[in-house]
Amino acid sequence: MTHSSFTPTESTLPRLFNEMAAVCAGLAVPFIAFGPGGMGVAIAMCILAMALSSDRSLFFSYTWHQAFTIVGMAVLFVFACWLVSALGSFEIGRSLEKWGRTFFFVFLAVMLWRLLSESPRALELCLRAVIFGSLACGIFVLLCQFFMPETPDFLKYSSIGNLFTIQKGYGSVAACLIPATLVAGFVLGGRWRWLGVICAPVLFGVVYSIWQPPIPSRAGLLGLSGGILILCFWVLIRTLPHHLAWMATIVITVLLSWTIISRLPAPPITDETSFEIPFSLIDQHRQIIWGFTLEKAKAAPWFGHGPDVVNRLPGADVWIPNFRQEYIPAHPHNWALEILAETGGIGFSALVVALFLFLRELVRATPNIVIAGILALNGVFWAAGLVNVSFWSAWWQGTYLLLSALLIAAMEKEKA
Repeated sequence: MTHSSFTPTESTLPRLFNEMAAVCAGLAVPFIAFGPGGMGVAIAMCILAMALSSDRSLFFSYTWHQAFTIVGMAVLFVFACWLVSALGSFEIGRSLEKWGRTFFFVFLAVMLWRLLSESPRALELCLRAVIFGSLACGIFVLLCQFFMPETPDFLKYSSIGNLFTIQKGYGSVAACLIPATLVAGFVLGGRWRWLGVICAPVLFGVVYSIWQPPIPSRAGLLGLSGGILILCFWVLIRTLPHHLAWMATIVITVLLSWTIISRLPAPPITDETSFEIPFSLIDQHRQIIWGFTLEKAKAAPWFGHGPDVVNRLPGADVWIPNFRQEYIPAHPHNWALEILAETGGIGFSALVVALFLFLRELVRATPNIVIAGILALNGVFWAAGLVNVSFWSAWWQGTYLLLSALLIAAMEKEKA
């Protein structure tokens, strides 16, 4: 008779650490309702749990294996291009920090994906955590928006800060959580399926409430539109011949992009500057920001100015005459122009190719609700980022990568 070399305690601890990491990962994105620090605490506990697990060597070997897939090599090429941009930045330290942090986040997401894929119990707990956390935090945000005209003093003057300012970006997060919670409920089944469905109107209420004054933000609604649009493209690609469908998708995307880019106002802005895009479609300041960023992209067309520095370039802090705003007050409010200006045409093209290869793998797979959820998440994330949020924001990157890891693990469960 063969006996295990592990004691009951030794065999139980790795499982407990894995389950702890899964729960923390599931709560991390909903906890952004309390500010980026809420996500930071959850991620820190997740990392600690994975570090204490005896399976950590397998996490690294699995991540290493994924680096040699087509998508993995494309992602590594993206980071190689961005590293060149960072080393050429006039603020090398700042650019390298953003580059390194983004690389670490991707690495962490792949490790989490492996953990959830290998442990059905961990995946179940993670899916439950994202549903419960989304529902609870969604209700909390709605209460703050409609029943608290002022942030309570114990929050306003604490390290959390002003909730009304913090929750402005939560509309985009809530939009990303809608496909994630729907998929989580479908995979879990039973009462969890109904809870996942209930999450959708609650989270949509968050998106809608943040669209309204006093902190209006249309990013969440645009994100949801992007999620619906990418599902329509998915149906188109599945229906028509693949080459024709992909060509039509690319042509439509390029034409829409060019229609806007070609009409952006070029700096400097004066009283005589004409705006060709209606303000009801894109507000005046955002058009000015995009026009300025585009000019900076033209000045460094190959590898850009370096990650996360466009708002520090000469002229970015100049106040626009009769407008009382800077050309770039914080970031370009558009991930495409931000990446183009900061990593150049090469870095931007590498990212687009890697994203295309990733989406192509999804489109080629047998259709099911989990794949629909992953595609919708991508539509929400990349569309919302076109009008708000810096691409380099840790909480925004974390939202996409953590939810992607969760949904891809669920996809593999459905395949099995």
